[in-house]
Amino acid sequence: MGFDLSNYETVEQRLVRFWTAYPDARIETCMMNYDGDSCIFRAELYRHADDAKPMSVGYAHEIHTDRGVNSTSFVENCETSAIGRAISNCPIQGQGNGPRPSRQEMEKVARLGGNLAPTTDRPAGQPSTQLHTPSGAFATPKQLGYIKKLAKDAGMDDLRLLELIQRELNSDEAVLELLKSHEASRIIEVLK
Repeated sequence: MGFDLSNYETVEQRLVRFWTAYPDARIETCMMNYDGDSCIFRAELYRHADDAKPMSVGYAHEIHTDRGVNSTSFVENCETSAIGRAISNCPIQGQGNGPRPSRQEMEKVARLGGNLAPTTDRPAGQPSTQLHTPSGAFATPKQLGYIKKLAKDAGMDDLRLLELIQRELNSDEAVLELLKSHEASRIIEVLK
């Protein structure tokens, strides 16, 4: 594992900061997709309970597994992760509270056996050697991490990256966390 989990905040810790900063807030979650083996959640955070528009949104994707938390509670874990992502996207996140991913997200990276950094043992600009992923499958954590790295190297903030993704995919609803594998590959090529 290329990271220390103790450096990452739990979603529970983020919730404490969120409710402290916004005591009159509202959190709404919605299951966007469920097929028995995986699910996607969307979480919306509102500054005030009666606000019409959310101040931030977060998405999460989890897969049912044979062991660990996702063997019994992958749906609940997904909802919690979406809330953690939404908090990481709201204004309180940038106040010196550690890395953007939550501890739960980094535990997921560890479960999948990965490190988000792209490998450096190949010439720059050369695609990595990896198994073919069907075009209907979601982007891998490695693809998403590489997109974030390329965007950062290009001096793009999250909003500019989102605009690029939506422009390239010709969809106002496209978001990084829900890219399909083939869409992520397309964004990677654009960012190179």
